[in-house]
Amino acid sequence: MNQESAQYIALSSITYAYKAKNFLQKAGVKSYIVKTPAELTTCGCGYSVKIQGDADAWAEELRKVGIKVTAVYK
Repeated sequence: MNQESAQYIALSSITYAYKAKNFLQKAGVKSYIVKTPAELTTCGCGYSVKIQGDADAWAEELRKVGIKVTAVYK
């Protein structure tokens, strides 16, 4: 995955990260669970799914199915 086009959907826990990854995989979106990069977050902790594509739109879809998204980083 090209680092420049990668976007991150930050989640409230590792459990939600796995749920998000499974949801995205079923929707045909390639994603990876990663520690949220320190340069993107103020707390320096947490997990994200790294995707290519419209992270805002996918974050909204995740919220609709009850997955707690905390932020989107582009």
